[in-house]
Amino acid sequence: MRSREVLEHLEDLAERLGVEIVYQKLGEDEFSVRGGLCKVNGIFKVFIDRSKTVEDQVTILARGLSSFDTEEVYLFPYIREILQDARGHQ
Repeated sequence: MRSREVLEHLEDLAERLGVEIVYQKLGEDEFSVRGGLCKVNGIFKVFIDRSKTVEDQVTILARGLSSFDTEEVYLFPYIREILQDARGHQ
């Protein structure tokens, strides 16, 4: 599966979970921020540096979403596997 398609499936999952995705330039040369999950004013958000590769964006989003219970949510098996792998790398 191509990384762009995986990212789209993860973006869809985030929407279904009520998690906002924020793509923006994070950090500067002296200050580097990878991005990730946080809660702002009661709303879960995943911040992703838009200058990262699609593969890196998939990794960041998968790690953020892996902390949510998705047992009752239909997911393609490979998306479920990506989330499971992300849980193991936190």
